[in-house]
Amino acid sequence: MQRHEDKLKRFVSFLDSNPWDEDFKRIIKVLLYTGMRSGECLGLSWQDIDFENHTISINHTLTDIGGKHELTDPKTESSIRIIGMGQELKKVFLAQRDYIEKLKNILGDNFAHPEMVFVSALGNYRDRNSVYHSLKRFTKGFEFEGMTLHQLRHCNATLLLNSGVDLKVISEHLGHCDIGVTANIYADVLQKQKIRLADTIDDKLFNELS
Repeated sequence: MQRHEDKLKRFVSFLDSNPWDEDFKRIIKVLLYTGMRSGECLGLSWQDIDFENHTISINHTLTDIGGKHELTDPKTESSIRIIGMGQELKKVFLAQRDYIEKLKNILGDNFAHPEMVFVSALGNYRDRNSVYHSLKRFTKGFEFEGMTLHQLRHCNATLLLNSGVDLKVISEHLGHCDIGVTANIYADVLQKQKIRLADTIDDKLFNELS
């Protein structure tokens, strides 16, 4: 558990300390901090971000349909959800908002999608494959070079599970259709938790009484 948490802390430090496109880094942080699917992240519009109430609404996903990007409904009905936004994540979105405002001034009327949180350098929908390839180039030669966009979602879920967050809450947070899906995906993490629980019982009922 601690090793997983330490590795994620090293990854965040790696993001902050190594020069790369800051817009790309903010996408990676949103994925890591929220556990969103990459399409959900790239499908965020500014009206989905509630800075006052510190929430993010997942209402769409950005999908590649025949080589053309379109906003579609999320994967399942349960994928439509509201998740919390911590202070660090709020800073990420505020920095992104400043970036978008500067891009508006540069592109003017050529900015195709100013309503979107994450866009290409020309103001179009942000391509998921381009983000993936940026991640591969950014991490190449480092301990994180095996990281994928979807693994960021798993990192988020594993961190929450190891922190003792209720499985049902995590299932809703991830937008799974039911708690059984979450339990199946993270069966190995849950199994390790069961072992730790057994060790805790041993400590409390045996070692403390000895």
